[in-house]
Parts: sequence; C-alpha cells; structure tokens
Amino acid sequence: MIIASMAGLISGMILAINQSYTISSLLAMIIGIGAGVIIGILFNTMTILEGIMGGVMGGLMGAMMGEMLPINSIFILSFALIMITILLFFLLTRMVKQEAGILKQFKVNGSQIKKLSILIPCVTVAIFMAIIVGSFYESNNTLNSHHIHPTHHKSE
Repeated sequence: MIIASMAGLISGMILAINQSYTISSLLAMIIGIGAGVIIGILFNTMTILEGIMGGVMGGLMGAMMGEMLPINSIFILSFALIMITILLFFLLTRMVKQEAGILKQFKVNGSQIKKLSILIPCVTVAIFMAIIVGSFYESNNTLNSHHIHPTHHKSE
C-alpha cells in the first residue's frame, strides 16, 4: 500500500504539469494500481487489494495536488516524496527480512530511546525552520523583484 500510494501520488503530481486533471487522475491511478499489484503478487490477495486501493487513493491525491500547486513547487515536493519513498522502501524491506528471520530483531534499550526522543524533535524543528527561512527568503525576493513604482496622475 505504501509503494502504490506513493507511486500514484508522485506520478499524479508530475502528470498534472502537462495533462488535464481527468487524464492525470486516470494515468496516476493506473500507475499506482500497477505498482500495488506488482508488489502484492509477492505476498497474497489481501496485499493486492490494499495495493489497488492505495494506488487509487495516491493517484487521485497526486493529480489533485498537481493541479493546485505551482509548477516549481511540484518539482520540490516530488523530490521530497521520492526521498520519503526511498526511506519507506528501505524500512519495508528491513521489516520483511526481520519477519522472515533473515535479519536479527533489533532490541531497543532505554538509552537508545532517550537519544531518539531528543534527536527526532531536534531534526523536526531544524527541517521546519529551514522551510520557514526558505519560504521567507523566497517571499522577500518576490517582493523586491516586483517593486511597484507609483505614478501620480492629476485628476481633471
């Protein structure tokens, strides 16, 4: 479901650049459903059904987001979603290997939980601040580049 929804989401956003909403929705759903079926075949019928629904959901959301966002935002968001997909794929393969007994189960102790509980909020705040600073910088550049020179007209 993860891979199918991300495939539909990313393809729907990218297809919305050149296609109408209807066409990009249909194509993104087909791509998402295809990814869901391909991954689901490896497991069981329930996984195929979840992949199909994830593909439909991701395709429709991606086409909708691609229709609403400016083009430069689509590329930035697509890159972020691709990075998230790679991370999710890595975690998913690791989980499958652990369930199959190929990898040893990772045991967490108290000091690791304490380190993670400090690290995760710090990383989240740092990413949030980088986005805020970047959007502030972009909005200031936009304001400076579109400086309006007032013209004075005498009313007759």
